[in-house]
Amino acid sequence: MSEPVTEKVPPRPLSDFASAVGFLTLLPIGRTWPDGRPPRSVGWYPWVGWVLGGGVGLALWSHERFWGPLHGSLALLAGVGIVVVWGVLTRFLHWDGLADSFDGLWGGQTPERRLEIMRDSRIGSFGAAAMLMVALLQVAAVTALIEKGALWVIVAAPVIARFSAALAAWELPNARKDGLGLTAMGAPGIYDRAVAGVAALALLGFVFAGLPTHTFIWVVGIGFVSGLIVPRLLSKPVGGMTGDLFGATVLLVEVCVLVTGVIV
Repeated sequence: MSEPVTEKVPPRPLSDFASAVGFLTLLPIGRTWPDGRPPRSVGWYPWVGWVLGGGVGLALWSHERFWGPLHGSLALLAGVGIVVVWGVLTRFLHWDGLADSFDGLWGGQTPERRLEIMRDSRIGSFGAAAMLMVALLQVAAVTALIEKGALWVIVAAPVIARFSAALAAWELPNARKDGLGLTAMGAPGIYDRAVAGVAALALLGFVFAGLPTHTFIWVVGIGFVSGLIVPRLLSKPVGGMTGDLFGATVLLVEVCVLVTGVIV
């Protein structure tokens, strides 16, 4: 585990949130650090998920309210559009990580060789196949959820996925001594865990809004369980987490949440 640098930096909620948004999306905020010190932004990752999921959910809800629900080819177009918008807004950062991760995990025979392959910016056959399969699953699941009227799952998926990435950053070791992933890792303080925890607890608002409790438990429960399992499975072959594996974790956990929402 990396040094507990978060304990040495005071909480700055607005700057920390802005930094999380600037790091995980293309929005041009939070790119400079007050006093030159790294922000405590990891706990705010789930809140970036609320921005991504909430924006899409609000757009879909507004369309249903004023123009009616989407079905058939229109639902499919919306599903494709949502996955594309999420990819563009996040600079396809997670997709690049997914491709590099699977190229390395499936193409290397030793931890060192896997990490070496993951550093290569070129996309191989394993990475391309992983991107295609995940994209198809996401589009199919989002389309089905739109037709089903389960818009809350589309909102919840990015939140749970980024909460999982935050936990992985705090609990799992570093696979490298440098790299993008290292900037997110370190021992969290009470502030960091509280911020992330509130974002997760905010999902209970769907229950208070009338969502059946058993549906919520299944979707969110499987989402959080997959959030614990996925990064551990991905990190085991290389001895720890990397920036690429964080990206893969986000997309795979999103798929688990979206598909579960369709099934239940």
